Amino acid sequence: MNMPAIEILRLIERLQDSNGVSLPGETDGDGYWVGTALAIAGVPVLVGEGEIEEVIETPAATPIPGTKPWVLGVAAYKGALLPIYCGDMLFRGQPYTGRVRDYCMVIRRPGMYFGITLSGVKRDLRLPAAERDMDHPVDPDFARFTEGGFHYGDEFFAVLDLDKLVADENLANASATRRTATRRHGNDQ
Repeated sequence: MNMPAIEILRLIERLQDSNGVSLPGETDGDGYWVGTALAIAGVPVLVGEGEIEEVIETPAATPIPGTKPWVLGVAAYKGALLPIYCGDMLFRGQPYTGRVRDYCMVIRRPGMYFGITLSGVKRDLRLPAAERDMDHPVDPDFARFTEGGFHYGDEFFAVLDLDKLVADENLANASATRRTATRRHGNDQ
């Protein structure tokens, strides 16, 4: 019996719901949100456990002519090519200042595989899910890609929703054609 792919996905989703399996980055079995505290372009963010492939030292990248300014290039990584994006340029539209971006997070999604430079790598965190604040203001350059966040110490860490980021039309089209070269996340620069 052959089932269409969409039906198989719906069946898997129903099975996960009925088995009480939580999705990555939501909560562990004890009611805690689990993830990693990072910073992109100086903005503290959280990424759910299992959402990123890994954090690596930013590899040397070979520039790609004709791409948007946030594309640093491609790097050799685990026997393949990994596009490297500048987090500062992607979110802020301007190059970083200060410390060199020594690390990047590697993201793998269906049809998308890339690294984004980080301005800081803090630590893994386990926070009470009930304390997630969905109303706290988030940096405007990141707000479209976040789902609430947590207060930790003196900082607020927005939860970065990588599925929203990957679904962004700007990220999917790195070509610097005349029509798209001056656009950033759908807004004129």
